[in-house]
Amino acid sequence: MPDNQHSFVIPDNQSISALVSLLQETFSVQMQAETVYHRVFYDTFDWRLDKNGSALEVHDDGQTNRIYWRKDKDGQLKIQLGVKKIPRLAVDLPAGAFRQKLQSVIYVRELYPRIKLRIKRQSLAVLDKNKKIVVRLNFDVYWYSPSKLHAARVLTRRLTIKAVKGYAKEYQRVEDFFLSMPLPIPLQTAQDNVMKLALITMGVSTDEYTTRLNLRLDPELPAEQVLKEILFRLFEIMRQNTAGCIKGRDTEFLHDYRVAIRKIRIALKQINHLQPQAASTADRNFFSALGKLTNPVRDLDIFLYQLENYQPDFDASSWLQLQVLRDYLLLSRAEAQKKFVEELKSSRYRETIKQWRDYLEHSDKENIAPDEPGKEVYKLSDELLLRYNQKTLAQGKAITRNSDADTMHELRKTFKKLRYLMEFFRGLYPAGKKLRELIQLLIAVQDDLGEFNDRYIQIGMVKAFIDQSNNEEAIKASEQIIKILQQQQHEAGNRFKDSYAAYASSANQGTFKEMFVDYYGSKN
Repeated sequence: MPDNQHSFVIPDNQSISALVSLLQETFSVQMQAETVYHRVFYDTFDWRLDKNGSALEVHDDGQTNRIYWRKDKDGQLKIQLGVKKIPRLAVDLPAGAFRQKLQSVIYVRELYPRIKLRIKRQSLAVLDKNKKIVVRLNFDVYWYSPSKLHAARVLTRRLTIKAVKGYAKEYQRVEDFFLSMPLPIPLQTAQDNVMKLALITMGVSTDEYTTRLNLRLDPELPAEQVLKEILFRLFEIMRQNTAGCIKGRDTEFLHDYRVAIRKIRIALKQINHLQPQAASTADRNFFSALGKLTNPVRDLDIFLYQLENYQPDFDASSWLQLQVLRDYLLLSRAEAQKKFVEELKSSRYRETIKQWRDYLEHSDKENIAPDEPGKEVYKLSDELLLRYNQKTLAQGKAITRNSDADTMHELRKTFKKLRYLMEFFRGLYPAGKKLRELIQLLIAVQDDLGEFNDRYIQIGMVKAFIDQSNNEEAIKASEQIIKILQQQQHEAGNRFKDSYAAYASSANQGTFKEMFVDYYGSKN
């Protein structure tokens, strides 16, 4: 809070008009016109600003907007000059410090108005004997409605005392007056926590969205039952991200959606081993085709984002020519997005998803006969983790400097399956530093293989552009991009050798065996 002002919370049972009357008995007070303004708090779907301690809000008095920004919890709320409206994406801002700071927090996520408060303000001025304004006061009543279906309610009431330059003594007198006022409940200093109060009123936690499964698992439970719980959670993640996928600007919706699809396919495969025909061939083909529809959209999203990082490698003229390539990629993305959205809006999609959700919601846990409980989940987990870990080691060992991109991609998919299985069954094993370090090693291998594959796909995209283009300058600039991509692919391949060697080391494989294979060994 600035040193030249002090804000108080007005107790619920305290009349504002009574406070004004008491003020008027001691000071010469000028009542000013009542006004209404709004404070609108922006954040991403998953509340990244709030989690970072950042804030981005608009103060709108009906005539002017002021945009305020705080980088993190230790920073000060400052007016962001030069920005007339809140950007939807960080890339919508002109290059500069604000864009860089915002992008470091929200990445590619879209900003939405998450909380809108209506403030009814009664302003007053304390006058000296010469009728000059020496102190300003605002009595603010914050109104909030969680939705159009709910009536607005008072969220909080605040009194703010503001100093006028040159009248520090008068300001202190007014402040002391309110601090010493004999009220049933004394005035307490207010914090700028109105957004938090609104979230409490809504019953919303900024941590409520997560792609983590967060399942508490009993190792003795039937594996089929646990897999159904996993599937139900994954279908919920799909549902949460579908609307954002259709809208299409915030690319993280698609990322979370497609990861859920991949995990669903793995879980369906395991359910079918336990309960043949639980998922029909048509169902498995449906989810496979759905995943494939997301591939070109995501690949293009990654490349378009990455493309901006190459600007320092080009002179102004060549970079301008690369905008032709960028336009080509944007058009390709729009076409891929259209096909994907058509599927999401199709009756086949709705019916298939509904059937699976109904099946999982009404799948009776008691339908497993007591005398035939099925395989315990810890046994299935041990078998799968051991099998896929051995598969990563066998495939990784076979990789040579001459291995093609398809072979590298197959290894990447195997590592992904292993990581997803670890996430499925993580609740069965002891948490701790060893497990976190093992997962980080696995992620490092995935990242290197992922970059290798991304660059391979991007090279193909640029070559496809060159094949259909007759713009010689754009072709020349695109060929330079290919050289950069090839170099990055080569570097990713080299890093993979090190990250894979670290994961496959005897020490870390010993940790894997200790954490997963041997943990339930005495029961098997």
